[in-house]
Amino acid sequence: MGCLRKLILASFLVTVVCCVILLLLWIWLGMEHIPNQIRDPRLIKDKSFDYIIVGAGTAGCVLANRLSSNPNVTVLLVEAGDTFGAASIIPLISTAMQGTKYDWALRTTPQKYSSHGLGNNQQLLPRGKGLGGSGQINYMLHFTGIPEDFKRWERMGAHEWNWQAMKPYLDKLDHPTAVEESADDDIVTCNPDFTGAELYETNEHYTSILAESDKGASINFCPRKTSNTKGQPFKTSHFHVTEVDTQESLLAKVFTEAPAELGTDYIFRPARYTIRNGIRWSSYHAYLRPAFDRPNLTILSSTSVAKILFDEANRAKAVMVQVMGTDQTSVTIRVHREVILSAGALHTPQILKLSGIGPKLELRRHGIELVHDSPRVGTNYFDHLNLPLFVSINITASVTLDKVLSLDSIVQYLKRGQGMLSTTAVAGVGGPRGGSHGIILFGMGSVDEQALRHVSNMEQDTFRAFFPSYQNTSQEGFLFLSTCHQPHSRGSIFLRDQQIYSAPFFNPNYLKDRKDIDCMMEAIRLAARTVRTEAFRKIGAYLHWPRIKRCSNFGPPEDDSQEPSDRFLECILRASALTGHHPGGTAAIGLGADSVIDNQLRVNGVRGLRVVDASVFPAPVSGTPNSVVVAVAEKGSDLILQSDGQ
Repeated sequence: MGCLRKLILASFLVTVVCCVILLLLWIWLGMEHIPNQIRDPRLIKDKSFDYIIVGAGTAGCVLANRLSSNPNVTVLLVEAGDTFGAASIIPLISTAMQGTKYDWALRTTPQKYSSHGLGNNQQLLPRGKGLGGSGQINYMLHFTGIPEDFKRWERMGAHEWNWQAMKPYLDKLDHPTAVEESADDDIVTCNPDFTGAELYETNEHYTSILAESDKGASINFCPRKTSNTKGQPFKTSHFHVTEVDTQESLLAKVFTEAPAELGTDYIFRPARYTIRNGIRWSSYHAYLRPAFDRPNLTILSSTSVAKILFDEANRAKAVMVQVMGTDQTSVTIRVHREVILSAGALHTPQILKLSGIGPKLELRRHGIELVHDSPRVGTNYFDHLNLPLFVSINITASVTLDKVLSLDSIVQYLKRGQGMLSTTAVAGVGGPRGGSHGIILFGMGSVDEQALRHVSNMEQDTFRAFFPSYQNTSQEGFLFLSTCHQPHSRGSIFLRDQQIYSAPFFNPNYLKDRKDIDCMMEAIRLAARTVRTEAFRKIGAYLHWPRIKRCSNFGPPEDDSQEPSDRFLECILRASALTGHHPGGTAAIGLGADSVIDNQLRVNGVRGLRVVDASVFPAPVSGTPNSVVVAVAEKGSDLILQSDGQ
């Protein structure tokens, strides 16, 4: 009996030591040494800068790198948040950052035409708060638009932003470089010679998770070499994009086989991510990190820009900043050349209005001195919606809670940067060629009810209707997310008051335009047809139509072979379609003095102020916009540098 007690005690002590080691490792991974970072604006209150960038999100990180590459200019990057923790680098747990201090945790106003199955009819609007912005909490899907997206921009007045103008910047992100020939024509292992210094350039964190190819992983992100460009490492001087390997992911393989039955009018591709060797590779890693040691770049974090100040000639002369969460007196920081707003599509219009640029009646109502009457600031607000549909399968192929929480998954990720934790579980993206709708295969079989309701705001009965196996942590399956690429509904953003810390009213007017219902119903019917293809039948795919009480008069169909009615599909769409987290258009490029900004991204009516983020998009892109934002920031950087003759 004494030996048994000693054995139990020894096991307990080993467990405690292992937990402490893992905790210390976790803390170390989250540490970030940035030599040119400050958190108190009073340290630079007597200084001035050539450029001041407001917001260190996806676009702001690109701008900071590009503008500070000239050692003869000084750049200040202002960010309301700070560095993200270690959780942000692990792809699968990106949603765990939502609702924390790293998230602005915004909400829409109660929606009239949608969100009826959500708490108070409100959608949650997670936005990254910290260096890297929403690029640190998103799903990292890489998409660079289609030619028609930019042709549409041009038709809407965004001249010099058409496909021909944008293609060089998109190619910079999208085109792969050659890889060394391998004796095996199908597979190339990950480069085992990467070092921490090479991978992270100025910082040497995360070296323990640099990956070698692990062929035992259920979803392997080591790129493979095939004919043309498919499967090669999509690398540029900054970005790194990897593609889900259909030889390692059964769901991706089945997904890409479906068009053989659906027809040649459909293109289904494996998902591509901005992931490098198992870790998130956002514009923070690709652009801002290499600039950490530049003496002409100052990073001011934990500080909000309250407004932009103008001189008598309406030229931006300074920004007024405040330390987040304090009552400290505002500090004014002067600018010589330009202020660039990159606060994102939700915050950029707020800062413009607080600075006196916006609809004069709204500004007058809040007692804000008018600098320029710009009625379109905060309008044209668009976003994508996704409707999740659960599909169960009878084979082991998806991400489940049991697998994610297993010790093997954790060890596999920490040692090799491989396995479940190295992916966001999105296996493929597809739709008709040049079509207005599409589907996304999200390979998560089981979900945690509390966690998913926390990030979706679904009411309990709605959640359980859409996820009938919510209690089964080993359930195999996936979600088909049906989406409309070009929604017609438009909303607006209005000030709550004249305080920068007061969240504005966000009203996207989801599904107000009937054409969006019709478009999304096409996507849902495509998802249903895809499940019925032979490729998916072979893995026992079965689509579970949600049984929502409010929609029970219209469906769902009792027989799997029956098509759901339009009224049923409209009902579930208006109940539970969820934001795709792709807001844009709230300070759009256009022609004429009444547009918010011109084709050079300069704010109309004032001088020395530009906007560079998703708010400049005249219309949505036909997919995830993050990589397009990077391309816009690259082009915006060139416009700024060219205007200054550099």
